[in-house]
Amino acid sequence: MTRSRFVTYASVLALSGLGLTVLMAAKAAGQKAADPQKPAGPTKRLVCLGYVDTRDKMISLYPENYPLPARVTKVLVHEGDEVTANRPLLEFDIVSLQLKVDEAENAIRRAKAEQAKAEAALRAHAVQVNALAKEYQAKQKELAAKKSELDEAQRLFDLKAGAIINQLQLEAARSAYDAAADNLEAARLKWDGLRVDPPTYLVDLAKEGVKQAENAKAQAEHARDQVRCRAPADGWIIRSFVAEGSNFGPGTRDPAFWFVNKGPLIVRAEVSPEFSRRVARGQRAKIEDEADSDQRWTGTVEVVPDQFLPKRLGNSGLVDIMPVSDERVLECQVTIDAGSGKNLPRFGQKVRVTLGD
Repeated sequence: MTRSRFVTYASVLALSGLGLTVLMAAKAAGQKAADPQKPAGPTKRLVCLGYVDTRDKMISLYPENYPLPARVTKVLVHEGDEVTANRPLLEFDIVSLQLKVDEAENAIRRAKAEQAKAEAALRAHAVQVNALAKEYQAKQKELAAKKSELDEAQRLFDLKAGAIINQLQLEAARSAYDAAADNLEAARLKWDGLRVDPPTYLVDLAKEGVKQAENAKAQAEHARDQVRCRAPADGWIIRSFVAEGSNFGPGTRDPAFWFVNKGPLIVRAEVSPEFSRRVARGQRAKIEDEADSDQRWTGTVEVVPDQFLPKRLGNSGLVDIMPVSDERVLECQVTIDAGSGKNLPRFGQKVRVTLGD
């Protein structure tokens, strides 16, 4: 190859490289001149965890006389049972308490007998008063008769034609009159004494005794009837901690049952504070079991509270008083659409809730 031809090839390659560089630079300049592409913003969708619950908190059921002693003789319901309000849940040993009720009934009968005795005494007193009234009237008549006899004796003694009766006879008539007057005064005193102060206090005391006995019976019946455990409302027995022979007392820690009121199920969705602005009342929600995504439901955010609180301890309704961290959540209530899944979720089921689009 001649030197002139080599120079020609080298010049062509240099020009080609320069042209390619100019084209690349122009393309880069055009791209820089175009509007920059906006980065993708944060999505509106929010995913959080929650638990299936009821609006009313789960409550612990104890015997109504708790913490007084009570021994279970029969368990009438089991876990998962649906119960109606006031249904008995347990039977207890109440023999000793029933004996106290029987003793109180006997005391009532004795008190009523004392009342009848007092009323009979009051009636007898009235009879005595009437008898003394008659006696007083008789003494009045007797005094009037003695007064007539005395007057006649005095008249006969004073005759001028000669005394028909002597002084001794006149004094005897006067003594008979004085004795009749004294008898009349004695009859009056006895009549007034019984008439003024009748023994009604005996009847009053007897009636108070009956009231006290009846109150004692009511207290004994109350103590007996308090040894029971009934459903406070329509609902479900979530868990049982009791068996035949179980004893309740001041040292008992576990309740007899965990109970929830009957009502529609909701989801308590726990939203972290940094995402709280994305939640609004009326927002649609997709619900699925945390471990099985084939279990799906839909719902609507019904309640968005105004406060951040520590997480609950599962579905117990209690707040963790010794949390591992100081994390607070916004606990939103999500209603579950009827018929949105093959089966309704179960109480206490842990679910994943997707809010927004």
